[in-house]
Amino acid sequence: MEKYFAVLKQVELFKAIAPADLEAMLKCLDPEIKTVVKNEAVLLTGDKPRFVGIVLAGQFHIIRDDYDGNSSLIAVASPGEIFAEALCCAGVKESPITVIASDKAAVILLKFDRILHTCSQACAFHQKLIENMLNIVANKNLFLQSRMEIMMIRSIRAKVLRYLEAFVPKQGRRIVIPLNREELANYLSVERSALSHELAKMKRDGLIDYKKNTFVLK
Repeated sequence: MEKYFAVLKQVELFKAIAPADLEAMLKCLDPEIKTVVKNEAVLLTGDKPRFVGIVLAGQFHIIRDDYDGNSSLIAVASPGEIFAEALCCAGVKESPITVIASDKAAVILLKFDRILHTCSQACAFHQKLIENMLNIVANKNLFLQSRMEIMMIRSIRAKVLRYLEAFVPKQGRRIVIPLNREELANYLSVERSALSHELAKMKRDGLIDYKKNTFVLK
């Protein structure tokens, strides 16, 4: 557990909780740490969500299947980010998503009922933990609204710009995205060849520069 403290201290769920309280809090929450391999799932479509996941290392893809069996990448969870909190909070009986490791990764799973309900010791940090969870769920709702906006945009160019602009508040105009070209095309719901063609045009037009998954907004 200790080797992941540097990551855990940056997690929004633990915001404003003193580092000295972190170890005691994690014991209270009864965490499970899992190391997984590429393409191993930690939550499957149809499962009842009971755990909030926090990525400790690697990345996880959050995937949704439609009625025709087509898979869409709807989000990527990187170290320090959490997943399944909205599903747990909503009390859904069957998960509409699958969470799968994109490579070797590590995750900590926290029982949602341990987060939501104060323990018998009435830990001093627990109220703040609940406040942080509510804030995360609200921000996730805003993220999903942004995702819906991207899906409604018809122009590939506009989709790309809308996606990249979401990174500016944290990274500035030099952006490293967590997706390769195939994954980005999937996320934007466009053909990979069409995306590559449009990126080249945007570069020629002086809108962006890029190399692999690093982009610069002009």
